[in-house]
Amino acid sequence: MSTVASILDYYLEPLASMINREMAEAIINRTPDPQLVARIAVLGQKAEQGTLTDVERDEYRDLIDAGDLISLLKSKARRFLDENPA
Repeated sequence: MSTVASILDYYLEPLASMINREMAEAIINRTPDPQLVARIAVLGQKAEQGTLTDVERDEYRDLIDAGDLISLLKSKARRFLDENPA
């Protein structure tokens, strides 16, 4: 059974063959907007308390999915740099 992460990884793998040092470093060094981090924290807290609205639940799920995608991209960028030292 495939997970969302494994499906994303499968479709992102062709990107790994196109990555270069500059791209890899840019992906790794990119940081999230502080307002977005704060929003995720608020939604996470509400999720733990069980007080998310349906709209907030969808937003939180979307942000988690985006985080998974970003994590995979960063992982591929790190792997590229590990395999291609300066």
